[in-house]
Amino acid sequence: MKKPRKIIRIITNVIIWIFVAFAVTATVTVIAARSDADGVPTIGGRCFLAVRSDSMTPTFKRGDLIVGEMLTDVEKQTLSVGEVITFHADLNGDGMTELNSHRIVRINKGDDGRAVSYVTRGDNPVTNAEEDKRAVAWQYVVCRWSGGKVGALGGVLSFMQTPKGFFLSVVIPIMIFFLYALYSFITAVIKYKSGEGRITSAEVERIKQKAIEEYIQKQTEKASDNSDADKIN
Repeated sequence: MKKPRKIIRIITNVIIWIFVAFAVTATVTVIAARSDADGVPTIGGRCFLAVRSDSMTPTFKRGDLIVGEMLTDVEKQTLSVGEVITFHADLNGDGMTELNSHRIVRINKGDDGRAVSYVTRGDNPVTNAEEDKRAVAWQYVVCRWSGGKVGALGGVLSFMQTPKGFFLSVVIPIMIFFLYALYSFITAVIKYKSGEGRITSAEVERIKQKAIEEYIQKQTEKASDNSDADKIN
């Protein structure tokens, strides 16, 4: 019975640590999103964005997670036609800006040769056959798409950034971990108090006696070997 119990305990520990790793990842992601000025999770100069529409299909589609490259102000003014950028835009005409990712098709430049604004369009030939109505001022550019994407993971990221998602993906796993740790501690204390797993005084004496016997035996063998060597000499 000990072997099955040991296997179950190992499996349980692995599951618990997976929960903890997921909770830590989710916590870092959510905190990064809240601390970033643009409201996107940013780690090591890379930002992670959930795609919320199919305007860029087939390049990427709704529910995908795309990886963007954060830009300096100079880089935001020196982008090229063909690059995909994420920017702030009032998509619904309600005065509230949202993040949108489209491809640069034309550039409006100033006297210094740097971009003043970018004309963009989605890659979807059905829903975005024409250019976007409003050009994007370089100040509203958030990042440039690096080419990285993970299918369907964007929905998970969006869910984790909601209060309900944070509770389910962060709070609950951490609570499970601490409850399991508390259970393990209480179990260990009960076993100790009941004597289970402790070495009795009789066992201690038996171990000492065995150690003494082994020591005496080794010394006897060593003395015998020395005596044989003297006889040969």
